[in-house]
Amino acid sequence: MNHLSHRWPQSEPRPIVYRYTPAAKTRHPLRVLLFILLALVAAAALIFGGYLGMLQLTRSLVGSSGGSFAPHPSSPTEVSASWEPSDLPWTQPDESVSISVQDQGTEVLTSNQIYSQVLPSVVCVTADQGNGSASVGSGVVLTSSGYIVTNYHIIEGGVDLEISMLSTQDSYDAQVVGYDEELDLAVLKVDGQNLTPAQLGNSDQLSVGDPVYAIGNPMGYLHGTMTEGIISSPTRTIQVDGKDMDLLQTSAALNSGNSGGALTNQYGQVVGITTAKITGIENDTVIEGLGLVIPIRDALPFLNQMIHTGQSFRPSLGILCQEAKLDDKSGIYVVSTTPDTPAADVLLEGDFILSANGAPVTSLYALTRVLNDTGVGNAVELTVLREGETQTVSITLYDRMG
Repeated sequence: MNHLSHRWPQSEPRPIVYRYTPAAKTRHPLRVLLFILLALVAAAALIFGGYLGMLQLTRSLVGSSGGSFAPHPSSPTEVSASWEPSDLPWTQPDESVSISVQDQGTEVLTSNQIYSQVLPSVVCVTADQGNGSASVGSGVVLTSSGYIVTNYHIIEGGVDLEISMLSTQDSYDAQVVGYDEELDLAVLKVDGQNLTPAQLGNSDQLSVGDPVYAIGNPMGYLHGTMTEGIISSPTRTIQVDGKDMDLLQTSAALNSGNSGGALTNQYGQVVGITTAKITGIENDTVIEGLGLVIPIRDALPFLNQMIHTGQSFRPSLGILCQEAKLDDKSGIYVVSTTPDTPAADVLLEGDFILSANGAPVTSLYALTRVLNDTGVGNAVELTVLREGETQTVSITLYDRMG
């Protein structure tokens, strides 16, 4: 069972330091041998005891029992019951601004080059809670005109927002353009000029084993920290705060304050927004090296929607469906249609969707991505197998959030 903890330890556990003092020379070989044996036994006992102690300490800090693990947002906040998003400072959307991703580069950069290139595009996000406390995380500059992406859970509960550049420490007041709580995304805007936007890379082109680098603001005060790792899985469905999220998994170290920061590929392109980590104890083993990142390719339609309208969306057909296999084909089986939706008079119970806009849809994730890319009010073409015959139908998507 997965658990989500919103609490982090107030301070980091102190490392156990072992010191060894060499014995003085002696003229009694047997005594020396006996001393060495006793020292080895004592050292073994100390190390084993230290291991058990650290294990118990980790248990107490994480707050989970054996056999469980927990996705942790890397900068959680305690939100007042009376808080509303309207308490945040807001600004108007802009339909003239759009962001896009590029195919991955061809020139592999050194880690030093990646850091120099990406750091000017990473910021510290501080959300004043209005009660003497603040939530601190990271963010990534999207445009030179001051649009910035971060995690929603960083700004949740805030009444005042500030952005500071990790490369220069220049600070700006920030306002909210839009947010999506379920996807843990938020777009902010500052009035800065000539900011350095990140180069956004196509996260679809990532493979297991690709080197990646996380740059952010761990612990809220270790500004501009860079950690390295690999892509452990390009697609991992994880339940975070009771919601299923399709995320990248990485071994790059992520900690409280990294939320909203950049995950870059080996070409210096930002391919993801860091959001959480899995931590805990399972079978008396400490879980580590499991960082979770929102793929930038998945985030793109929602970021543009928020920039253009100030709202997020959920482009939908109006069907209840499930993944299925029919003979040697994989696709989406239509269980039923929802009355008064675009699909109601077009799709039928038992239809088997093979592709959407020409792309195979062998999973719900694949179908959802096509719908998100198509957008509300636009038509998607579906290739459907119905009673043994293949046909094409067109459906204009509606917003199920509306």
